Amino acid sequence: MDFRLLIIIFSCLIILSGCQSIDRVSKTQTSLALEEFNGIKKFQKGDYAESFKLLKTPATWGYKSAQYTIAFMFLKGYHVEQSTLLGMGWLGVAIEEENDEWSEQYKALYDSVSPDMQKKIDKIVEEYIRRYGMKAQNITCSKTSTIKSRVVKHICFSSPDTVSTIYDIDLVE
Repeated sequence: MDFRLLIIIFSCLIILSGCQSIDRVSKTQTSLALEEFNGIKKFQKGDYAESFKLLKTPATWGYKSAQYTIAFMFLKGYHVEQSTLLGMGWLGVAIEEENDEWSEQYKALYDSVSPDMQKKIDKIVEEYIRRYGMKAQNITCSKTSTIKSRVVKHICFSSPDTVSTIYDIDLVE
């Protein structure tokens, strides 16, 4: 993510907050977007403990880039116990956004494991979509191109009209 994406996210949140009757929801959306952005920056710098701390809340609220990053923290064992199953669960829910690159990564990893493991992955992905998915967390994602670039960015935000159930992150299988 770059600075231009952060500006786009804030612009969307400001526009959405003007349509809301509850200011507190707007601040929560801004806070989640900032935690996601800062958590990804910490991950890129190798500060996995701080990254996980920042990303776990937006991930549980359905923010897809946070879910994607947490997936790789589990798959690689960065700050958390390495777990293919939990990592694939997070990657499986993250690809609800229909990001081609993420979907290809998921498929390649999924195809590389045994049929028994694929059944376990199917079960955990189903559970994570039930808990952290777009429908469960009232998330809307859109694709937008950046200024002066053909790069497509994905922006997700929560719907202000609905209260969702927030689940903790499983740290062990």
